[in-house]
Amino acid sequence: MMTTKKSVAITTCEELPDLFGGERLLVPALESLGWHTSIRVWDDPKVDWTQFDLVLVRCLWDYHQKLAQFEAWLARLKELGVKVVNDIDTMRWNLDKRYLFQLADEGCRLIPGICVERGDARSLLQLLDELAVEEIVVKPVQSAGAWRTLRIHRGNAQEHEAAYAEWRQEQAFLVQTFMPEIVEEGEWSLVFFNGEYSHSLLKRAKQGDFRVQSDHGGVVEARKASVRMQEQASALLQKLDQRPCYARVDGVCRHGDFYLMELELIEPELFLEVDPQAAMRFAQAILAAAEN
Repeated sequence: MMTTKKSVAITTCEELPDLFGGERLLVPALESLGWHTSIRVWDDPKVDWTQFDLVLVRCLWDYHQKLAQFEAWLARLKELGVKVVNDIDTMRWNLDKRYLFQLADEGCRLIPGICVERGDARSLLQLLDELAVEEIVVKPVQSAGAWRTLRIHRGNAQEHEAAYAEWRQEQAFLVQTFMPEIVEEGEWSLVFFNGEYSHSLLKRAKQGDFRVQSDHGGVVEARKASVRMQEQASALLQKLDQRPCYARVDGVCRHGDFYLMELELIEPELFLEVDPQAAMRFAQAILAAAEN
C-alpha cells in the first residue's frame, strides 16, 4: 500500500525564488527523508497554504519592510490551522528586539542597551551620554540585514542626526553599546536545531565597516565555538517559553564569555554549507517539530 508523501512549503521572498546559498541544501535533505518540497513566496496571494502539511519559514528577507503584511500573514496561517516552523508565537515574540530586555531581566548576559520609543526626541549625542560610552550601535527594534543600522560616535553623530531624526518618527530603535570585539575578532553565530548545538561561524566585516552581513562585504568563516560558548548560548534558549526548531544565537566573545547581540528565530540565514551534516540535522529537526 502506497503512502502519500507529506508536503512542506519552504517560504522565501520574491527576490530569492530559489532560496539562497546553503539554504538550498535543505531541499534534497528533506526529500531524502520522504518529504515533498515546494518553494513558495510568502506574500504570493495565489498560494493555498492549507495544501501543505508544514510551512517552513526561511528566506523572508523582506518581511521587515512589510511588517503589517507579515503579521497579517502569520495571523492568517494561525487562523487556517496550518503547522508553521518556527511556531507562530515564537516568531511573534522575536519580531521586536525588546525581547532582549526580557532576557536581560531573566539574567542573560547581553550587550548593554536601551530602547528608544518612536518619537523620542533625544539626539544621538544625548544617547551616547545616556549610555556613557564612546560608541553605540543604533538599529530599529524591527529590522533585518543591518537595515537602518548605524555605528555612532561623537565624531559622526551630527552627520547621521538628520536621517535618524526622521527614522525615529516612524519606529522605535534599539541602542546598544558598540563592542570593539565585533571588528577585532568578529561576530559569532551559533546555530541550534531543537535546542541542540549544530555548528557555528565567525562573521567579519570588511575593512572600515562594522556590518558583518555578506551584502555589506562581510565574510564568513566556519569556526567551532568553545564548549563554554555553546553552553552559554544553549542556556539562553532554555529561557524561552517554547523550544524553537531552529535558532541562530548571535553575539561576541569577551574574556571567554558570550554576550548576546540578537537571537534570530524568524528567518535567519543558517549557513548550512559550512558543515556537511548541517542540512540533514536541520531536516531531521524539522521532521521532529512537524510531529509535535
